Amino acid sequence: MPDMENFSEFCGMQDECALAGAAAFFAGIPDAAVVINGPLWCYYYAMRHIEMNEPLISKRMLCTQLDNEAIVFGSEEYLRDTLAPYAEKPPSVLCIANNCSASLIGDDVLGIARELGISCPVIAPESGGLIGGFAEGWQKASLSLLDEVNFEAKEKIQSAVNLLGVTGGYYNGLEDAEELKRLLTLAGYQVQACPGAGMAFADFSKLSRASLNIVVHRELGMPLARKLHEMFGTPYIAPLPPYGISGTRQWMDAVNDALEAPAKSDFESVCAKTEQRIFLRIGDLKGIWDELWYDEAIVSGTETSAAAFAQALRGEWADIGRLTLIHPAGRKPENYSAADDILDAGKDIDAIKKRFSNMKQGIVAASSNETTQLTNFTDGKIEVFPIAYPVFDSMKLSDAPFMGLRGAAYVQEFLWNAKIHEIARNVASEK
Repeated sequence: MPDMENFSEFCGMQDECALAGAAAFFAGIPDAAVVINGPLWCYYYAMRHIEMNEPLISKRMLCTQLDNEAIVFGSEEYLRDTLAPYAEKPPSVLCIANNCSASLIGDDVLGIARELGISCPVIAPESGGLIGGFAEGWQKASLSLLDEVNFEAKEKIQSAVNLLGVTGGYYNGLEDAEELKRLLTLAGYQVQACPGAGMAFADFSKLSRASLNIVVHRELGMPLARKLHEMFGTPYIAPLPPYGISGTRQWMDAVNDALEAPAKSDFESVCAKTEQRIFLRIGDLKGIWDELWYDEAIVSGTETSAAAFAQALRGEWADIGRLTLIHPAGRKPENYSAADDILDAGKDIDAIKKRFSNMKQGIVAASSNETTQLTNFTDGKIEVFPIAYPVFDSMKLSDAPFMGLRGAAYVQEFLWNAKIHEIARNVASEK
């Protein structure tokens, strides 16, 4: 049985630090390099998160390996040694991310880089722990890069859109981004840019060409959307991410209301066919295995993903007795009624502990940090669906998204197969 006395420590680990967020943004630029100005502990902490999606990130992410002497007297010598290779062979863009202690030293890291003759753009976003968690670091990094982008001085493309606030630092984030691009292309839009999610540095110039910015994860992309609106007058929207058929339709309707889709009927045709296929298949299963029902559901993940996933889980995918949404940021979504309880991951520690320890049957959609706290996890009565990093108790190698039409099919496939296997196990144990 897990040690529930350490539950407060688990809650404190739900969010990564700003350093990890800033590094994750630049790690999402394939021709960028990242230097962590801090001790190895901070480097490995950030790498632990990033390498779950970028397993080879160590080839373009280095560490100055600051020791106690550097924290007191400055990091200049360590920076010079670590940055020296980039003077001879610069990447397209270089990020130098300070950890908490390095941020307090106040070394002129950009000046040191210039003295070394590094010819590429060098960014030093604020990433110390005092500014917040992963989302705040990602925000600071995305905004800091805009000053180094040579934007295309061309008119906007009428049907062009950007996807903002998408990252491989979120579990299955890049697979979801590909599904959203597919759906937008199906509806006739041109996706210009998706910063921090596999887009090369040179392509950031396309951000100015879009007629609409679509914020996928508000906690990441809203500051960037506001800044681009200020710079280029580009309008933006930030609907909940599209989970489930209904959620996907609502998301596309929101996009269409802001910028009319050139081929929305093509999207609607594919959507209808997907919905019919899922409906008929599940109808057959219900005749054999009954309804998909959970006494209790707990959903905990990144801010917008958790809220949107919980909405689809109760509204479309399954019947739920009691649904608890655990929000890392502690903010309640506006006009949100999908959850019976919304708990603050940082404040409602006792309530969260009680909810996990008392859970007997149901589903937990969360990260491995949460599933290790389930006292009844091993008896097969609680189903687990990972929706947030870290994930250590599940394997996913396919490119199936969680969002959109393909995501709706994948999640329901997972849930129904789990139900069928549970019933089969119970029948076998009774023999």
